[in-house]
Amino acid sequence: MKFTYVQPVRLCFGRGEAQRVGQEVAALGKRVLLVTGKTSCRKTGLLDRLTGWLAQSGVGWTLFDRIESNPLTTTVDEGARLARVQQCDVVLGVGGGSVMDAAKGIAFMACNGGSILDYLAQPEPQGGALPLVLMTTTAGTGSEGNCVAVFTNPDTHDKPVFFTPALFARTSIIDPELMVTQSPAMVASTGFDALSHNIEARVGNFCQPMTEIMTERAIGLLATFLPRVCRDVTDLDAWDRVCWANTLGGMSIGLSACGLPHAMEHPLSGLYNITHGEGLAALYPELMRFSWRDNIPGFAAVARAMSSEASGLGETEQACHSIDLVRRLLHNIGLTFTLRDLGVKEQDIPWMADNCVQTMGVSLAQNPRAATRDDIDMLYRTCL
Repeated sequence: MKFTYVQPVRLCFGRGEAQRVGQEVAALGKRVLLVTGKTSCRKTGLLDRLTGWLAQSGVGWTLFDRIESNPLTTTVDEGARLARVQQCDVVLGVGGGSVMDAAKGIAFMACNGGSILDYLAQPEPQGGALPLVLMTTTAGTGSEGNCVAVFTNPDTHDKPVFFTPALFARTSIIDPELMVTQSPAMVASTGFDALSHNIEARVGNFCQPMTEIMTERAIGLLATFLPRVCRDVTDLDAWDRVCWANTLGGMSIGLSACGLPHAMEHPLSGLYNITHGEGLAALYPELMRFSWRDNIPGFAAVARAMSSEASGLGETEQACHSIDLVRRLLHNIGLTFTLRDLGVKEQDIPWMADNCVQTMGVSLAQNPRAATRDDIDMLYRTCL
């Protein structure tokens, strides 16, 4: 056995932990670029609370509230320019995965020349970053726990993965009380993204012992508590578990990467700007069916983590049963989409298959079953 485990992020987890954001930022700098989405922080009143906490800690702030869903490379470059002009020495990202990813890119580009596009094409990007604090308001990407970010090139619709240790946050705050303002639809789509991270990390070729421990715990928590928060978004006891499972999933893909479902979803949201979790839901059962025989122990572990009913089955039956368990969960949380339901057009499938192969090499290599370009084309058509 041989593996490496690194987790440098200071995780502050628990109800009410959001209030410590001022002191966490003040320990890293004097003027912060506050990165948020366009509306939700204002609508929920969180923005006013944030700026109050920062002021109490003596931190000056500049607001950058331009982050869109599936953040664009041009937005990242714009935020980095503002950070330099305002002489910010720390970045605070408050929001869901799109905001946290954008904050990572902005912190990186504030210290490096050119455009973020110049670095996305590099296999091992070099460069430092401003100190970064993240506060998640959704439980989906787990971006607070890893050094991974995803940006969309608006000219090519490419949506590659950006990975460098410089993107690790110094501190991440996970406060379940921030989750209760989401719609049930958002809870379902982000929660399924969290589950998919854990499944793909667990069954993939790059799985290691720490990944096994974290993902199996997280899969069990999500199978039990994600339906609860979808039914009642104010259920804080359930949110405690869902938030922790989400962070574990983010840490796990930081160690072991995502697989074929994410590889195939990125061209969908890059081209159509669809909700990432909904795109995954439309793909997932069919892609599990494609892959499960190539890692029977891994898929069997997923089934055992999701339900005690798998314990009476043989390992091969357990692995196959994992597909039914995921399909059942998707039905329970209302994510029963086809790609056509999401607006995907058959004539775009050749481009999507080509783009998947060209931009998502690590995720394709992680998947237990190798998928050719023709396999990917066929799978898109099956999921229509």
